[in-house]
Amino acid sequence: ITPSGILLALSLSVFAEPDTPKRGPDLLRFSEKANHDTLHGKFIAFGKAGTLVFKSTEAIEPTTFSTAKLHRATLGKGRAQQPLSATSAVTLVNGDVIPGKIIEADNKTITLETEHLGQLSIPADAVSVISPTPHGGKLLYYGPMNGEGWKTITLPEKEQAKEGEEKKEAAPAKEDEDKQATDWKLVAGAWYAGTDKERYLVRENALPDTCKVKFKLGWRGSLYCNIAIHADLAPPEYDGKEDLRTNMAATLGKSYVISLSSHSASLYQCSFDENGAPKTIRIGQSHVSMNLSRKDEAEVELRIDRSTKALMLYVDGEFKSKWDLGKEYAAPGKAIAFKNLRYSNSEMRISDLLITRWNGLRDSALSMQSEERDVILLTNGVDRFSGSFKHIKNGSISFRGTFDNDLTIPLASAQEIRLASNKLRKLPAETDAKAVQFYLQPFGRISGIPSADTNGRTKIQSDIVGNVSLEMKFVNIIDFANQNSLLDFWDDNF
Repeated sequence: ITPSGILLALSLSVFAEPDTPKRGPDLLRFSEKANHDTLHGKFIAFGKAGTLVFKSTEAIEPTTFSTAKLHRATLGKGRAQQPLSATSAVTLVNGDVIPGKIIEADNKTITLETEHLGQLSIPADAVSVISPTPHGGKLLYYGPMNGEGWKTITLPEKEQAKEGEEKKEAAPAKEDEDKQATDWKLVAGAWYAGTDKERYLVRENALPDTCKVKFKLGWRGSLYCNIAIHADLAPPEYDGKEDLRTNMAATLGKSYVISLSSHSASLYQCSFDENGAPKTIRIGQSHVSMNLSRKDEAEVELRIDRSTKALMLYVDGEFKSKWDLGKEYAAPGKAIAFKNLRYSNSEMRISDLLITRWNGLRDSALSMQSEERDVILLTNGVDRFSGSFKHIKNGSISFRGTFDNDLTIPLASAQEIRLASNKLRKLPAETDAKAVQFYLQPFGRISGIPSADTNGRTKIQSDIVGNVSLEMKFVNIIDFANQNSLLDFWDDNF
């Protein structure tokens, strides 16, 4: 998960899905040195000298393990005991994201009040981004935290007996376990596609007329998938004899569908003729080049405006295509849907889905970064200033503009402040092998060397924030591998 993705997630967590009290057992996964073994049970605490105490569900007493042989601890099946409620955050140069209330800041120190670490004074040269109101409070959805609001749909196979033939008896219903294997699964904050290649994962009433949709797309094998936009999920009745199971319109109704592979992307319009027969028309004659054949994960972003008939595709922050939709926007619905086409039994996952308002600008967030100047983006998503950040005091930002003009901006009007990269400290070439990454819910991260503490807390020795005490009830994953990726294993045992 990239720091930018985590920051986006922190935008008004009140919009995130409500958590469920059914957390499930903790899972301890060992490293390659220990054959990737797994152990279900309960995380107790960190011990002394690089150890962790864990009680297996099959054991009478807790066991102490060396953290050198651990890969990850997933707590509560990926759910923290309590989510953080902070709406502001800072991003550190090492990728850590600290959610909390920004008290004050200057060119030496940034003071933050947090729920999980208490009050922090962070050196300014260790902070790359200050985010008072990420996305300006216009986050519509972030997830998946749980399955609420999601469902899967597929076109039922019609029994079409020829004239003079009797219909075959219906096949017996599959066992629950088999049915679960074919459907999409929600595992530790990500949707994994099942083995049924006709089944769409759908979120209804998700997309307003104008929005940005961003998500992490991961795959094993070949990437071939469909992404449906503004689907109405209301195909008319049709008595045709052809097999419609692979017809996108017959399942999704009127919609736009992006067909995405490792090599290219194409856009299709799904509609129906006067008899209700589904039809699918490709928009534009040329394919959009993707160049993803050497990757297994990408960040996909769609920018959509029904009123101006705009539909744009970005991949990993790079602009890929703006499609000409013609005289009218032909998708009247609000649903978004995903399908893995499963060529060569490829696997796919969807995570870090963000749906936000869109201000209509084409430029990407990459244009915000500068080597020599600080940049402030306001909550309207349009206005930005470059120059020199001076301080935050009493709920206001003081900023020196490029033309030697002083600006005072209410803290609540600033979406984020990106500090000039030449002001930031350089990280060591190698990370301390004893360092651990603690991920927070809904999202956030703090890194350091852990040790035992009391009252449900863990001591962390951090090169940036110093020695702090972490409240563990906000933690959902503890990562010992320092790979900056929560979901690097396709593991249904979460």
